[in-house]
Amino acid sequence: MFVTLVYHLIDRTIDAKVAIAEAAFEAQLRYLREQNYTILSLAQAMAILNSEQEAPTRSVLLTFDDGYANNLYVALPLLQAYGMTATQFVISAYVGQTNRWNPRASYDVNHMTWDELRQWQESGCAIGGHSHEHFWMTRLNRQELQAAVNVNKRLLEEHLALPVQAFSYPYGAYNQQVEDVVKESYELAFAVDPQRWDTPVDRFAIPRLSVQPKWRIEDFTTRLEKLCASAAAPSHTAKQTAKG
Repeated sequence: MFVTLVYHLIDRTIDAKVAIAEAAFEAQLRYLREQNYTILSLAQAMAILNSEQEAPTRSVLLTFDDGYANNLYVALPLLQAYGMTATQFVISAYVGQTNRWNPRASYDVNHMTWDELRQWQESGCAIGGHSHEHFWMTRLNRQELQAAVNVNKRLLEEHLALPVQAFSYPYGAYNQQVEDVVKESYELAFAVDPQRWDTPVDRFAIPRLSVQPKWRIEDFTTRLEKLCASAAAPSHTAKQTAKG
């Protein structure tokens, strides 16, 4: 199995738990390369979950949530400098807009436009769904859930002209009903649970470690090494959940 990391913004000027300084992000990428971690593409991660290939030792999938333009102009050049790829989970209602939709944010940032999302995609990075309006999905009824998931997927596929196969839950929040609705449209989905990786993993609730801005590089490496050791445990096998 592999370990999945989640980021949002790479920006030292923003004081928020979703914003990582550029220097810290680069130090993390440098560590991954120097320690010979395998950085997976989304397609490779899916092949591992489908038992089509074995997970290389110390495999990591890098992901970003929300679709901020900062990821294209700051994170992507660093990823490319280290020969790495990442997956972007996009909120479709706010493409080309600011994050004023988020009352918890004390800062203004732009979301990528459709052209910028295509640039991300053309760089070799993947795109997944993150719902249409970023509502807390466990508060929605089934009809509202289907709209949040289906509109998101339809708009992404119409504008980007590629199938969108992976989803991440807004705020990492899901329950059985949310998972069941997502199964109707996607091949896999990601949560934000920093749970142990040495138990069977539901492919529609794949845990991710949310990287924190206050971590020193030693904090990052300690957590990553622990999770990679858990992921490599013999008892760790992916639970094959049929697509509904």
